[in-house]
Amino acid sequence: MIKYHNKLNRSIMLGMVSLVALSCSSQKDNINVPSGEHKIAIRAVHFLDGENTITVNSAGEGGVSDKLLASARAAGNSQISTALNAKVEAQLPIQSSHEFDYMVDMQTNAVSQDGSAGQSKASTKSAPTKRAADVAMNGNKKFRLIFIKDGSSTPIYNGVLTPGQDPELEVAANQKYKWYAISINDTNTAPDIDASGKISSTDLANKDFMFASGEITTQEDQNYLDILFLRQMSAIDVTVNTRGIFGKITGNSTFSVGSGSGSTFTNIIQTGDFNIYDASFSNFKDADPVKGSEMTVVDSRWGDAEKVARFYTANTSTTVAANNLKVKLNALSITLDDNTSRNFSSNTIVPISHSSSLSLTKGTLSKTNVRLIESGVNVKGLLWARTNLIYDANKLYGSSYTQGKSDAYRFRPNNQYAYANVNTEFWNFGTATPKGTDYQTVDECRRVYPEGTWRLPQELNSPHEITELSQNGNRSTSTTRVSDGYRHSMTWQTSQPANSAYPDNQLVLSYYGIRDANGNVQQQPSGSASGTGILLYRSNRYTSNNTSSSLYAEINNGSFGNTSVQEVAYNRGVTIRCVRNVVNN
Repeated sequence: MIKYHNKLNRSIMLGMVSLVALSCSSQKDNINVPSGEHKIAIRAVHFLDGENTITVNSAGEGGVSDKLLASARAAGNSQISTALNAKVEAQLPIQSSHEFDYMVDMQTNAVSQDGSAGQSKASTKSAPTKRAADVAMNGNKKFRLIFIKDGSSTPIYNGVLTPGQDPELEVAANQKYKWYAISINDTNTAPDIDASGKISSTDLANKDFMFASGEITTQEDQNYLDILFLRQMSAIDVTVNTRGIFGKITGNSTFSVGSGSGSTFTNIIQTGDFNIYDASFSNFKDADPVKGSEMTVVDSRWGDAEKVARFYTANTSTTVAANNLKVKLNALSITLDDNTSRNFSSNTIVPISHSSSLSLTKGTLSKTNVRLIESGVNVKGLLWARTNLIYDANKLYGSSYTQGKSDAYRFRPNNQYAYANVNTEFWNFGTATPKGTDYQTVDECRRVYPEGTWRLPQELNSPHEITELSQNGNRSTSTTRVSDGYRHSMTWQTSQPANSAYPDNQLVLSYYGIRDANGNVQQQPSGSASGTGILLYRSNRYTSNNTSSSLYAEINNGSFGNTSVQEVAYNRGVTIRCVRNVVNN
């Protein structure tokens, strides 16, 4: 390479400017060039980005379903009524798997990249026309710049830069050069090429790979180089929401995206070797699943209970047939409120509904939300929650309850305890908090996230669900030694298959007594195997005498009595077991 002392040489200096600077006057756009040094400047480094999210044909031709729009507002922001005995409102359909229930929706981002295939020409104009979707590259992101003299295959420059940084590069005047720019939108590195001009598939696996290339012929006047990166991958965002199963996603959970009909699953997230000379991928192979530790928290209030994984695929010729997109939960583990872990079966597949085919076109972003809901236990067709309702003020996430933004109403991790918490588990009738006095106003179960999925057992009208349960003789009784005492329980047999993720697969209701008007728990039998006390579980029925109907049973010196329905005063604290408000498909 000829050094700078020859008068025919011209120095290339790369000075970065933002889009804001590009819109200023021509006097400010012009780069100050000392006499006799005819410099070439990189005027801007940007990338093409989309902004508008549209729904993928979820309601067929002509519009978007109300159910999907409600779901897209985070399954609770559509203001579902949580009032006592509120009308059942239309929900996004709840689907069932053996492990849990779920709600899903899907959106896509239609990014229209021009036909330049990632190429940008050198310009001698001082102020080029701005592209509406151009976004300036963040100043701390790395990109690799490669310069090759026309007719050669050996780079004269190959270095990693950030916007605003100049490379150490000198070239001859009036010569043609080809240049290539590579970025994975990362603050630490940008992948390199091998001797044949290829980027390894390993370096591009599940990366936001962006590429630009072009030619420049050095001129006697000022020369400018605009780098416009175009995304070479198709991206799919999968948001996994575990607020409805009352736990946080662990770092060793893993997720994949694929397609297939029925029970089949074929991975559609692939990487490949990229040739910078013809801007093409080859040697496709499946990318690894995304780990929970690699996902991004959606909202700091509930943290790891809602995280998004972005999947990038190099195989942009893939088309997924309608309703064939699937998310595989290769391994799902959550951390519960008591810091124990709940591990679900491996390779659970969640199908994603989309009524039109999905083309994984280069530069597009599709999005799907998977909201997991704790499965119930089925007693004669009615789905009961597995554990009692509690109130956790620390998960209110504000000074007052806001629909869709609170996890204060939730189910206990298990039934393995003898004493219910006097402050969080005994509820006055129809109140917003366990000891509240706003009687007969709120169905506390309907506030469990996602709101409207659960409700109080029906007793006010037919069917009388508490009465039917009390008359159901397919049950047994037991006294079990647990860590804090003796748990006295009544257990009804259920019809759904056993689920190893849960300690109980039947309806277990325990004898926890009652909280009196002074805040003291009475008739709690938990101190002895031969204890004496009562079982009480609230329904939605109320009377003009300021009482409500509850399931009732006694244990006397360890001997279990029959069940019945009895009236309990509004201001007495009673345990609650919710039932499913929405029937599964």
